[in-house]
Parts: sequence; C-alpha cells; structure tokens
Amino acid sequence: MTVMRAIALALALTVVVTLSAHADFEAGWDAYRSGDRELALALWLPLARDGDLDAMYNVAALHENGFGEPDDAVRAIEWYLRAAKAGFTAAQFRLARVFDDGVLVDADREKALAWYRKAADLGMAEARFTLGLAYETGDGVAANPGVAAEWYRAAAEQGFAAAQHNLGELYQQGLGVPKDAARAVEWFERAAAAGFAPSQNNLGFMYERGDQRAPSAEQAVRWYRAAAEQGFATAQTNLAIMLSYGVGVARDHAAAARWYRAAAEQGDVEARVNLALLLANGQGIERDTVEAFAWLMLAAEAGAEAAEAHRIQLVTRLDDDQLAAAEARVAELRRESAARATTPSPVRAKETAEFGHIELTAQRRLVTLGYYDRVVDGIVGWGTRDAVRKFQRDAGLDVDGKITPELMRALYDAVERFTTSAGDAS
Repeated sequence: MTVMRAIALALALTVVVTLSAHADFEAGWDAYRSGDRELALALWLPLARDGDLDAMYNVAALHENGFGEPDDAVRAIEWYLRAAKAGFTAAQFRLARVFDDGVLVDADREKALAWYRKAADLGMAEARFTLGLAYETGDGVAANPGVAAEWYRAAAEQGFAAAQHNLGELYQQGLGVPKDAARAVEWFERAAAAGFAPSQNNLGFMYERGDQRAPSAEQAVRWYRAAAEQGFATAQTNLAIMLSYGVGVARDHAAAARWYRAAAEQGDVEARVNLALLLANGQGIERDTVEAFAWLMLAAEAGAEAAEAHRIQLVTRLDDDQLAAAEARVAELRRESAARATTPSPVRAKETAEFGHIELTAQRRLVTLGYYDRVVDGIVGWGTRDAVRKFQRDAGLDVDGKITPELMRALYDAVERFTTSAGDAS
C-alpha cells in the first residue's frame, strides 16, 4: 500500500453531511448486515430513486428475496432493468440470471443471452464466461467451441478462474483451439493458484498419473486436499482413495471414510460405493451393514455396476427388519439429496466495492469523506473530477482529477481512518 503524505487534519473537519440521503447507503449496509432488511430497504429506496446504481441493485435484490411491498417479483425486475439500462453490468448480469432461472418470471433464454451479451461487451468477466459456456454447450445458441474459446479467453485474461479452467479444458481436448497439453496446464495452474477447485483437482490427477508433470503422489494429495476442503466432491473421493491406500500420505481409513461420506452426500457414485464397503467391513468407521446397503442401493440406482454386485452379496447378510430399515434409510437419503439440490441461494445485496466498478467505488468513498454530493452513478463527469481533485490536494497526491489505483488506495486509507475516528468519537 502506498503510504500517503500527510493528509490535513482538516480532512476530518470537511466531512460534513453534504447530502444526508447519500450517507444513508452506509447506514443501509449496516442495517442489512445486522439482518434488518426492512430498514435497509427504507434507506436505500430514496437513493435508488435518485439514480444510485448499487442502491438500485440492492433494492432489486431485497425485492427478489421477498422484502418490501407486494408484487416483489415485478418490482425486482423493474429495479434491475433501470440499473441495467443505465449500463450497470452487475444489474445486467443479474437480470440475465432472472430470465435464465425463471424464478421471478417465465424463463426466457433469448432475453437472458441478450443481457449477458450487453454485460460481456462492457467487460464483465462473469458474463463473458457465461457466454463462453453457452457457445460451448449450445445452450440457446448454435454450439461453437471456437467462439466459446474467445469468450473464455476474454474472461480468463481478466483473471476469472472458471474461464481459465474451461479454456484449459478446450486446449486439453483440442476443441475450438489447437490441442495443446502444455497450454492446458498453464491455464489450470492459473485457476488453481486462484483457488478454483476443479483445476486443483485436475492438477492433482496430473501429478498422480505423471501427465505433463513428474509423478508425485505427495503433490497429488496436496492438490486433491486443496479442492476437497472447498467441497469439491470428485477431489474428496480422490483424496479418500489416496488415504485408503496410503499413497502420498499415511494410510488413514477413518479420514478416508469422512471424505467418502462428504462426497457421497453430494452424489458422487464412486464415493457411495467405497463408503458402503468401509461401513460393511468396519474399516475406519463403525460397522453398519444397514447403512452400507442403503448407500449401495443409491449407487446402484445411478447405474454403478460395482454397487449392484456388492449389493447382491450384502443382501444375504440382512434379515427382513434390516432390509426394511435400509429401505427407509434410502428414502431419507433421497430426501436429503433433493433438499440440497433444490434449496435456492438468496440473492445478496452488495457493498459498493464488491461490484468491482472502480468509478462507482471512488464516488461512494468520496461521499463518505464529504467531497462528493451527487448521485453515485459511475459516470465520471465534472462533479466527480472536481471531487477527486479536492481530495488529491488534501491527500498530497498529484492533482489530475483521474481515478487511478493510487487514488483508490488513498481513498481506502482515508475512509478507514475516518470510520475509525468516527467510531472512537462515539
């Protein structure tokens, strides 16, 4: 972080209530974080009506989650649409999701793709990735792996890990791009370093098999564990296998059973079979033939031939009461699996900086510090530039009115000091 030159004490004194409504965004955010959605909505609505973009998004998100007046679905779409038409990529993307998922309105893939494209054309990495996925799978457009690769690359070069991974997959398979294993690994490594679990799992597999990397069971375990700890089922199963056989790590059936169960609960068929075998034999876990039979039945339903063979062997060890208990347990596991699959994640409101919109964030911080009293709309006009210049003078920065990384660091530091001093004063 750049150390700012002495910022005048007058900075704190200039933080006056220039336009109290704008200061209410932070009050709304505090209310939202504390769980008071009604108060957050009441504080953000006046800002949204004035054209504050992230307030519009947050009002829409609250309505989408059912907070506010009746007809929330209609109101959510209205607010997303207002922000989207103003060029706010986050709202464009969310509006696309609304039409894609069909939660608030009937699904409309054509409208969804149109909004994804608008956000993608304005540089939103997630929208670019989503378009790449559409072209790779032919979902709503004619399948075209070459176009998919172009969209993935655009998002990948912005650091979007899922796009990096998918571009790596295309290079690995030679779809839409020349087959190039080395390039594939490069993209997998970039995504894995960013914490993307599927790429971490891929690297683990490569180290385990010696594919494009010198074989290393220890490195395989390292990458499998990194992905497994993020909940990636395939990596959980792979790690469990390494633990079961003591490859690259000390043999530990108890730990293997825990990882198999975690993956089995997510639907991984191989994990369900292997967990059942540990349960049936009492390896690393208390012997439970009823539970074992239940997991084998689920795996067999998914078409696992090994599960069916083991189920036939195990059924001879169960009496009628145990078979009835196993049937009841299977029904319970099915219900749990269905609940996990159908529980929607609520749409989150966001703090300005989370949108990644540097102009919007600069305006919001200038409001907090009392330099800017206009609408937070992401448009850098004379009002924004004038506020930036005033802050730059007080902060001892070069005065050019431009929003740069240096300015953003200085604004962040100043807001941190201001909020800390305001807290101390109270």
